[in-house]
Amino acid sequence: MKKIHQIEQLGKYTPSTNKKPKKFHPPAHRFNPNRYSQAEWVRLGLTPKQAAIILKFCKFPLKSNDDLRKIFVLPDELYQLIKDSTFYENGPHYSLNECVKFPEKNLAVQKINVAKMDSAQLVDLPGIGPFYAKMVMRYEKALGGYHSKEQLLEVYKMNEDIYAILSKYLDFSETNLRKIYINSATKDDLAKHPYIDIWQANSIIKMRKQLGGFQSLQELLDSHLIINETFEKILPYVSL
Repeated sequence: MKKIHQIEQLGKYTPSTNKKPKKFHPPAHRFNPNRYSQAEWVRLGLTPKQAAIILKFCKFPLKSNDDLRKIFVLPDELYQLIKDSTFYENGPHYSLNECVKFPEKNLAVQKINVAKMDSAQLVDLPGIGPFYAKMVMRYEKALGGYHSKEQLLEVYKMNEDIYAILSKYLDFSETNLRKIYINSATKDDLAKHPYIDIWQANSIIKMRKQLGGFQSLQELLDSHLIINETFEKILPYVSL
């Protein structure tokens, strides 16, 4: 009888009606995205960081939902919730695709020293989002620092528009390159550098053993694997 009672009780079980909280919320009323505050965007379901990035784009300002939808941090799920509740005012407008031409008087951004820059400073630049900030800093770490703007073209997924913005706002007059000491570096230390492959690293180690240590950086050119072009690229990053 006890088992029958338990089965009857199981039959009476009904699933919990507790629903998972919605991630995004529709606005309470129609609104102009250009005038929305960070707190208001957060109330719709964005993170504070996403909201801060949207505010940067709204400075252009946005002219239509087409512009709004182009903002890479705005999830499509939230866009679908708000698209019918937005309105825009007529006035001067600068396309998001033309952010490089944004008027100087509205850009209170000073030149950034590449030797001291960080991701937060890069994200503050017009048109530079978290992705490119991360890629630029990741390559800076791999290189041991930038010494010329042309090196930015080597960054993963770099394009002409992003390169133009970075070239304009980054200052390369002062550098602080991290050196690889070729008389003590391991093969792995050398091969980690973007300008040195594993075969060149192995060649440098073999030459060092044969010579009993390098006396001059020019001796690197004695390796048939290191041509003049490679030597010129690695020269700022190596030391005895």
